[in-house]
Amino acid sequence: MNKKGFTLIELLVVIAIIGILSGTVVVSMSGAQGSAKDARIKSSLGQIRTTMEVHKFGAGNGSYAWTATGMTTLLDDIDDQGGDAHVKTATPTTAWCISKDLVGGSGSWCVDSTGASRAAVCTTALTACPN
Repeated sequence: MNKKGFTLIELLVVIAIIGILSGTVVVSMSGAQGSAKDARIKSSLGQIRTTMEVHKFGAGNGSYAWTATGMTTLLDDIDDQGGDAHVKTATPTTAWCISKDLVGGSGSWCVDSTGASRAAVCTTALTACPN
């Protein structure tokens, strides 16, 4: 009695193994998605800082222009990653600070008019990223 084929037990074992492997991949991919969103937030905040500096020196008077082209698009991109960006200014023409909570749960990222870019949160009393 030489039968060719797989037994039901063998098929169930293979299906279980495939299920375990696919579950592992799904879990690791969700973490990668959060990391990608965090990287995008940091990049957008850096672009905002660069845009502000370009417009400050382009104006010729050394003041920041909050109506700079592309600012709305960059802030919208940050908002699309989840939640709102926290913008703090003492006087928008001289000092500013923007922070955003990161998606991966690793705190907030902050950029400011001094050129700082680090893990911090802007508060109402600050126009620079705290140390």
